[in-house]
Amino acid sequence: MESEFQEHPQVQVSKHGFSTVLSQCQAMAEFSFHKGIKVPESIMVKLEQMHAQDESKIEAKVLTQVHNRLTDLVAPAKPETIWLMSEETKKGSWLLFLGRVPLIRKMMLVAIISLVALIALSLSSYINNENMVASMFDMEGTRLLYVQAILLASAAIGASFAALFKANSYVTAGVYDPKFESSYWVRFVVGLIAGIILTQLIPVNLDAVANAASSETGGAPVSHAALRITMALVGGFSANLVYKILDRIVETVQSFISPTVPDDPQVLKQNLENQFRKQELEQLTLWSQGIVAIQSRLALEPNMPNSKVQQLLADYLNEIMNAHEER
Repeated sequence: MESEFQEHPQVQVSKHGFSTVLSQCQAMAEFSFHKGIKVPESIMVKLEQMHAQDESKIEAKVLTQVHNRLTDLVAPAKPETIWLMSEETKKGSWLLFLGRVPLIRKMMLVAIISLVALIALSLSSYINNENMVASMFDMEGTRLLYVQAILLASAAIGASFAALFKANSYVTAGVYDPKFESSYWVRFVVGLIAGIILTQLIPVNLDAVANAASSETGGAPVSHAALRITMALVGGFSANLVYKILDRIVETVQSFISPTVPDDPQVLKQNLENQFRKQELEQLTLWSQGIVAIQSRLALEPNMPNSKVQQLLADYLNEIMNAHEER
């Protein structure tokens, strides 16, 4: 029977798989010191004691208290982001100069490779105004391959630039979440597709664009090849722009197939009459409320002078006229 009244043993970390929580606490403590954030001595004492103990003997309650307190100190940065950057720093990879987040390093490599590919492909004789202006359906063989490759390289630069800019803002703020890494790669691939769609599948009058750009630059000639490559870069950078263009095309085609049916005149007339009756009823209600208020006032003051009664009626009439003018 005595065993029923004994205290339950402390819940231990190993039973719940909190092995990384202690590492996060250590990383957040180091982060706080580097940023000049004051960490309470009691927190550091508890953290030191937990490091000295065997992991199987660490109390979950104490670990939770330390983790919660450190999380409040480093906010808005996330513990997982701080821990991730700390672990990457400890690995000491030779690519660490590109960033302490794996996604940033991979995307940087993609951007560098795309930039080198763009420069290398531009050295080819196949990349000229004639080929860049031509449609992909008017070319074949090596000429088509080079043109599509340089457009893909340009779109890759735009897509990687957009992904790097967005991801870096989260990393700098300390709120980057690794679970969203796949979404950046999805955006990158969508950017490649958008770059090809914008340059090859959506008809664009390059002459008109070149003339407009030339007028903005004081009459300087604008290369059609540069325009096509720039369009691929813009498509890669803003896939949402290409989506809106395609969506607008679909709406335009749909309007021809199933044009909007105008409303029935009788229905419109009935709606206007109903609206007029509603406004008329609201106005009558307001007038009735005003008259009832005057009657109540007279009932409370049966000996009210005629001059005061006339003043009440005049004020009420002015209110009605003002309301009518506002309408």
